[in-house]
Amino acid sequence: MSQLDFEAEYGRKYRTTIQHSVPGHATLLEIAAAAIGDTAPAAKRILVVGPGPGDELPQLLDACPEAEFVVIEPSAQMLQTSIETLKGHGGFERCQWVPKSLEEAVRSGLLQSDFDGVICHNVLHLMAPDQQGLMIELLVEQSLPGGVLLISSYSEAAEPEICDTIFSIAARRLLDRGLPAEMVDKFLTARNTAVFSLDAARLEAKLVGLNCQAPIQLYQGLFARLWITRRI
Repeated sequence: MSQLDFEAEYGRKYRTTIQHSVPGHATLLEIAAAAIGDTAPAAKRILVVGPGPGDELPQLLDACPEAEFVVIEPSAQMLQTSIETLKGHGGFERCQWVPKSLEEAVRSGLLQSDFDGVICHNVLHLMAPDQQGLMIELLVEQSLPGGVLLISSYSEAAEPEICDTIFSIAARRLLDRGLPAEMVDKFLTARNTAVFSLDAARLEAKLVGLNCQAPIQLYQGLFARLWITRRI
């Protein structure tokens, strides 16, 4: 369970916050849309987990024009923002909106594990490592054999000296973007309290153990990473 309150002020400012905190956020979403369009062009069903304000949805709908989308978002405020983001888009009617967490949706029998693509951006780092593992299992279980899985998350380097260098550069970037020093400190101190690194080696081991291909890293901007894998 995330310690960040998406129903309050944090949720209202989340679009701006994520653009500040995820370097190249728009590029990451663009690459992810290109990846699903290239690897699953004939997809019939796509699952999107935790889209927040829904910035990825228009590109995903364009990339998979024949697919029906199931969009799972437990925050009422974020779900409504996603709906507003997509209003007027030609693919709006291809979306089913589910106001639950993925675990709740699975327990409720709302999902049938029949998705050609499963997409989860910037969700896993809201969970402690043990919860991350359970979430990855749920994501993989929803995919058909041969289905594509795209995951993005905050993910630190394993080597402490590399982490220190990247943290220093990340702080300088935020200051250069005009964030007050106290806000930069807040971002950095959220590490392992509100935001948890998704360890790349653990992610690979988990996915391979769940009969997925070893994940390929498609993008990295400082601590933001994007991976693609396929269920075997």
